[in-house]
Amino acid sequence: MGAGPHAAAGAGGGIGVADPCSSALPALVDGAFRLHISLGDEQESRFVQYCSMLQEWGRHTNLTAIRSTEGVMRTLFLDALSLVPSIEAVCGDPGSLRVVDIGAGAGLPSLPLKIVFPGLSLALVESIGKKTRFMAALVDALGLGGVEIQSRRAEDLAREPGFRDSFDLALARAVSAVPSLIELCGPFVRLGGHVILPKSGAVEDEVARAGEAERRLGLRLVRIDEVQADLGLGQGRKVVIYEKVRPTPSGYPRRTGLAQSRPLGSYDSPNTGTGFSERASG
Repeated sequence: MGAGPHAAAGAGGGIGVADPCSSALPALVDGAFRLHISLGDEQESRFVQYCSMLQEWGRHTNLTAIRSTEGVMRTLFLDALSLVPSIEAVCGDPGSLRVVDIGAGAGLPSLPLKIVFPGLSLALVESIGKKTRFMAALVDALGLGGVEIQSRRAEDLAREPGFRDSFDLALARAVSAVPSLIELCGPFVRLGGHVILPKSGAVEDEVARAGEAERRLGLRLVRIDEVQADLGLGQGRKVVIYEKVRPTPSGYPRRTGLAQSRPLGSYDSPNTGTGFSERASG
């Protein structure tokens, strides 16, 4: 963490007290303060607008299971900001990073980070059209620059120049297991870059099962951080951090769906053909 509170970016816009999202804002502001993040007026306004757009679009589009405004502020936005200590510890200043968010959904966890660190360069990767349309409308409404939205499968985009081996940091908030997530995220990251995964539950078991995937993908487990308990995000919130130490072999990620349906190392058998199909060249 930095030595003091992060300075707010910009100034302006008051917050309407009648707005339900405005009423829930203190849950985010107080939690951010515990993370040594001081939100300015413009940042607060953007978080309120983000919350309001989630509520509005959520009436007809399934963007997130979190419905209450306080849940949005705490379970979505504050949870995203809880990654800041881990990002700072391994990457330095978040505002100078090029970041890719895999399976970005409604823009989480990366767009709350972008609001706090406007210098961050961001690529949002999401294959579901209704979610990319929401993110495009949100980025435009919030006036956020330096954000690109890719309505693509990560397995395909990871093979393209400018995306493969190109990012300082890859994030994924998806519910998939660690072996699946690092196969999708790892190819995007440059040598010396990092993959950071917010997780909960039996994280150590997932990480242990990811050992084979870690080896094949040229990654190294750096650490598992515990999220501050006083943020009120629930029991067992952790952050899993990998560093890319070798180039990703050319065969990864495998074709669409295999990272989730057949995680690396989950069913290899050296005496049958199934094990060979897991292995990629390079």
